[in-house]
Amino acid sequence: MRYFIRSLKTFVWFLLIFVIIVAVVVISGMSEFNIETMFRDGYNSLWQIMALLLAIAAVYPKVSYVKVFPKVNGNLSGLRVQLISLMQEFGYEVEKESVGMMTFRLKSGAARFSRRYEDRITMEQTETGLSVEGLRKDIVRIMSRMEYRLGDK
Repeated sequence: MRYFIRSLKTFVWFLLIFVIIVAVVVISGMSEFNIETMFRDGYNSLWQIMALLLAIAAVYPKVSYVKVFPKVNGNLSGLRVQLISLMQEFGYEVEKESVGMMTFRLKSGAARFSRRYEDRITMEQTETGLSVEGLRKDIVRIMSRMEYRLGDK
């Protein structure tokens, strides 16, 4: 269900960007607001564009959300203070905390909106160590600093 919701949010986000681009083209006078003249195939082009955006939105969550296992020394409870400090440097705050799991959310409303409110980073204690799950571009930055500070030295 989470995958479907992420895909739907991505599709709506792409539609919003498409509408803004079309509005800018019309407002700037580069084209009149007539679908038949604005696009080469008229309304058929709209369906093709929507199909393309839908296909990209269907794949995007699979590509952009990851679960990784950092090479750090210690467990979640032992690293709690350092992890909270690290996440605060990236603009995150603790959303909720339970035994063996912590979730973080961005503090900034604008940053959350730009990520379609899919900004949650989940850290979980597993049998083999720590797992971190979230948006790939954020996880890459967080993981590199986490492994540098808390990893094997």
